[in-house]
Amino acid sequence: MKRTLLLTAFAATCWFSYGQVSTYVLQPASISGALDYTIADDWGLTPDMNEPANLVQAFAAMVDDGTEGDSLGCSALVNGADLAGKIAIVYRGDCEFGAKALNAQNAGAVGVVIVNNAPGAPVGMAAGASGASVSIPVVMITQDAGALIHDEVVAGNVEMFIGTVQNMFPNNITLKKSGNLIPAEAARPSLLSLDASEYQLQLGGWVYNYGSLDQTGVTMKATVVKDGTTLYDETSDPENIVSGDSVFFSLPTFTQPGYSGRYEITYSAQLSATDEFPNDNNFVTTLSVDTLVSYAPLDENGLPIQDLFVRPADASQVFQICATFMDPNASRMRMDGAYAAATVNAPDHVTGQQLDARLFEWNDVFSGLSDATLNDISEVMNGNFLYTDSAQAREAVYIPFAEPMPLVDNQHYIICVATSSELMFMGHSNSVSYDQNDLTLDRVTTLLNIDGTWSGGWTGGEVPAIGVKVVDVNTGVQEHKFVQLTPYPNPAVSHLSIPMHGLSGNAVVQIFDAKGALVSDTQVQVGGNNILTMDISELTGGVYMFHVNFVDGKRSSFRVVVTK
Repeated sequence: MKRTLLLTAFAATCWFSYGQVSTYVLQPASISGALDYTIADDWGLTPDMNEPANLVQAFAAMVDDGTEGDSLGCSALVNGADLAGKIAIVYRGDCEFGAKALNAQNAGAVGVVIVNNAPGAPVGMAAGASGASVSIPVVMITQDAGALIHDEVVAGNVEMFIGTVQNMFPNNITLKKSGNLIPAEAARPSLLSLDASEYQLQLGGWVYNYGSLDQTGVTMKATVVKDGTTLYDETSDPENIVSGDSVFFSLPTFTQPGYSGRYEITYSAQLSATDEFPNDNNFVTTLSVDTLVSYAPLDENGLPIQDLFVRPADASQVFQICATFMDPNASRMRMDGAYAAATVNAPDHVTGQQLDARLFEWNDVFSGLSDATLNDISEVMNGNFLYTDSAQAREAVYIPFAEPMPLVDNQHYIICVATSSELMFMGHSNSVSYDQNDLTLDRVTTLLNIDGTWSGGWTGGEVPAIGVKVVDVNTGVQEHKFVQLTPYPNPAVSHLSIPMHGLSGNAVVQIFDAKGALVSDTQVQVGGNNILTMDISELTGGVYMFHVNFVDGKRSSFRVVVTK
């Protein structure tokens, strides 16, 4: 599940891959087709499956390490004769992905398919201690796909391939999610989408010819459907695409007199001949217009879809996934908080873990992704959510800001959800890619912050599944519990006094450093007009954020400068 962080603040995206990588069941015909997958592409010796020469095509066989039932392949395999020259099928669980793959490789397998042991999308795979020695392709497929193929694999009937299908078929065109223009946000506020002058959807994308023959008369079609009604249905002019090349198709802009609800956008690549590998000729995404800002598509409940859970490959002190926001009419709204999801690996559980929502003003002057810098960023609001039930894992939870934050027109904002726990994996989406948007629209969409260092994103392109709740700025706030506390002296050296202004009861005082790391977590008790005095002599010089949370729900936040 771990990913590697890009080393530069922003990096150019490789928009064209010379191969069309797929994990595909060739036979039996009853279950043939492409499978959703993730691939171990950063283990060191694993082959580049974009290269046609690295294609693996073979029958599949289950691994057997001597245990009963569907084997997990965590020990040396005992059925090498069955696996030699085959693609090994093994189930996720109990040991590292790299160990499973190496055991299969040592038994003579030419490829490895790991079946997920949990519902949902396949996840990224860390190499672990053994992965660096694996030199065959390793992919993960969904739990449902594993169930679909299992009986036929046991019967010896499943032939499949892993790799690029470039030049495998005479007629084969494709769409990629990274090559299509998609909505600038998967979810945007209706308050900022009042008419066609405020929101328009650019449509278009690349069609790739991976067939061995040149193609004539290729077209791209796009439809937009809402509540079963087709609002847009356009087909491009035909183009010719030589083998191994690609063409960008521009389509008319989609506009409406007003926007609300959920729109489904479908792209289709159309070939005048019969496409012999048609499974990748369509791409579907959605646009939701209501009360959230999100770059991840929303589910039927209006919350960001959590496809997979990710954290940095190396242990980090503070891990923040972030979305950006800016609009010329932002002052119509305020931000109240954010939705996000997280989980941990068993046997750990999320109970007692905390997520922090942080809102920053991004004051660098830039025109877009091409010239963006990350030097002038100031935190203006925050909030937190404490997990109280292990059942909350993997579910989108709401993290309210300490107080609603009115927005400013044309101000760049960064909204982050952070964890200080090395156990926590944060929810992401891998069903969309903003690569083509970045090139065409020159916009910054999502960011990461690892231990105080800003970055453009993951190498795998995963999108942070954050949903930012926005409300009409004129809407009243019910029972607002934010209180203003003014500590002194500020700057401080060794002690800090915090007047409580009649507040009483138990409270928790948390102190975060400038990187967002939790450096102190103290329970206190106050009463009446007492002044809470805190010893801060152990803090080094710098700027610290204090969060004070009372048991009755009242809370306060303030900054303190510590000088030494």
